[in-house]
Amino acid sequence: MIDTHCHLTFPGLFEQVDAVLARARGAGVDRMISVATTPDDAKRAAALAVDEAGVFATVGVHPHYAGEWADRDALVEAMLAVAGLKGVVAWGEMGLDYHYDEPTAEVQRQVFAWQLEVVREHGGALPVVIHNREATDDVLAMIREAGLAGERFVFHCFTGSRAELEAVLAIGAMVSFTGIVTFNSARDLAAASDVVPLERLMVETDSPYLTPEPYRKVRPNEPRYVREVARFLAKRRGMSEAEFVKVVDGNAERFFGLRG
Repeated sequence: MIDTHCHLTFPGLFEQVDAVLARARGAGVDRMISVATTPDDAKRAAALAVDEAGVFATVGVHPHYAGEWADRDALVEAMLAVAGLKGVVAWGEMGLDYHYDEPTAEVQRQVFAWQLEVVREHGGALPVVIHNREATDDVLAMIREAGLAGERFVFHCFTGSRAELEAVLAIGAMVSFTGIVTFNSARDLAAASDVVPLERLMVETDSPYLTPEPYRKVRPNEPRYVREVARFLAKRRGMSEAEFVKVVDGNAERFFGLRG
């Protein structure tokens, strides 16, 4: 099985990464995409991808780190320096996060716009991992303004409303769910997940965060628990876990260009 979004380079996982990978593989999770939040983080993820079979990396600037970039050329250079490395399968994560006041929305939008320019001008066929929190309208508007096909994007850790989900689906994007969808407090989100076409659906852990039920109190979250997200969504759709995993793994293989 594939965990399409985790952070193997983050504290809680990186210092025990060999054990984390062993536990994941023992649970049948044989492929993991370690998503970067900065170009330096991307270098660490890419190095891990070289050393470990079944580990892949991305390169991008998370909106929380947008304030560290005031020079477009420096950002472009830093991203391109990593994008061509072995094991890098996507841009991101990038996007907007309006939950906090800093960095300001203006700064976030500027850095997101620069990254979308990189994707358009240098991106090749690599897909894009989107971080979106309380900013759906602006994220979608900026994707449209960049002239990029919606099919290239996955909205990771989706937690928005049914209306927001329908807007994301309308541009052709993929949608990925984390352990949040398994929480008793997220019943509306679980219900919304039912409307995502099966061929547009992926699952992830976003570990070391968001451990799914029934392991919600376990810290840190790990890629091995992505099976619980799959199991939960499969049950909602009346599918066997094996049948569901086959489909969502196929989606991830196709979207990220992973080996089968």
